[in-house]
Parts: sequence; structure tokens; C-alpha cells
Amino acid sequence: MENKPSGGRFLVALLAFALTAATGIVLLLTTLVVWLSALTGSLVTATLIVSGLCFLLAAAIYALALRAPIDRIQDQVETIYDVAHAAKTGYEWLSGKLQLFLAVREELRKE
Repeated sequence: MENKPSGGRFLVALLAFALTAATGIVLLLTTLVVWLSALTGSLVTATLIVSGLCFLLAAAIYALALRAPIDRIQDQVETIYDVAHAAKTGYEWLSGKLQLFLAVREELRKE
């Protein structure tokens, strides 16, 4: 029987990749701010420009790629909630009928 490798190695590799990529992005943005501050003569202006561009990029990614999937997930969660509520209501109704039946049965046994 062949042993399958555990997912631990994959998780560690994925985590290392994500951290390395995040570090690279931070260094790239830092370099961009320093370069832009040399052009504009102001570190504050360069930081505001770069952070504004990052904000616009994040807003565009959300609007173009994430909004529809998030809406679908929200609809699915609402459907799950509705089904769970219906199941709870049905359970409570059935439980009430069963308790009524058991109470009638107990009364008939006492006689």
C-alpha cells in the first residue's frame, strides 16, 4: 500500500510562498515610495500617491472580481439560514405533536 504524503509539507510551502510574496510586495512598494519621493521632493506626497493607487487597485479588484462571488455566497448563506429555520420550525412542530401524543398516552395508561 502506497503512503500518501501529508498535507503538512504543502501547507508549510504555501505559507512560505505567501510570506515571501508579501515581503516582496512590501519591498516593492517601499522602493516605489522612495523613488517617487526623490521625484516629488516630499515623502508624504509620495506615500499618499502610492497608498491612493493601492486603494484604487483594491477597489477595482473588489468591483471587478470579488463583488459577484461575495453576493452569491451571501445568497447561499441566506438560503442555508432559511432552510435551517424551516427545519427548526418543523422540529418544534413535530416535537409538540409528539409531546401531546405522549401526554394522551400517559393519561390513558393511568385509567
